[in-house]
Amino acid sequence: MDYPNKTVQLEGFAEFEEQLLAFGESFRVDSIARQTVVKAALAAMAPVLAQLQVTTPYDPKGKGPIHLRDTVRLDARIPSSYDKKSNFVNETDAAIAVASVKKSAVSLANEFGTKRMAAQPFLRRALYGNINAVLDILKVELGSKIPEMAAKLAKKRK
Repeated sequence: MDYPNKTVQLEGFAEFEEQLLAFGESFRVDSIARQTVVKAALAAMAPVLAQLQVTTPYDPKGKGPIHLRDTVRLDARIPSSYDKKSNFVNETDAAIAVASVKKSAVSLANEFGTKRMAAQPFLRRALYGNINAVLDILKVELGSKIPEMAAKLAKKRK
């Protein structure tokens, strides 16, 4: 399956950046980002998690007590220096959200294939299939979390 590049036009981020910078004058920017952008990113990935819980490969005849589907998880955070080594993370990213499974030969073989097995991607399908829902939720979450944070910080200033 070929995953074409998708361009997304986001508006209003200049104002968002101004608000974050204004918050940063009096408060720690990383703390504010965790309370706004990171939480919004995590909430936005809920449709991806829901799809992964259904579509991640599961082998009922598997030998171990833990199946690949049991290892599905979401994480959102401020990107670390390790994260920024990835081609998918930019130096200017305020937060990242990651849908993942336990890294193993099985998960890699399913997602990317091997010389004996065709790829059966489940992580990329879940993300690309839900990208519009993710962006819609992100917009709503940021739209509510930023004013909440602004009100909270205004109270602290007084």
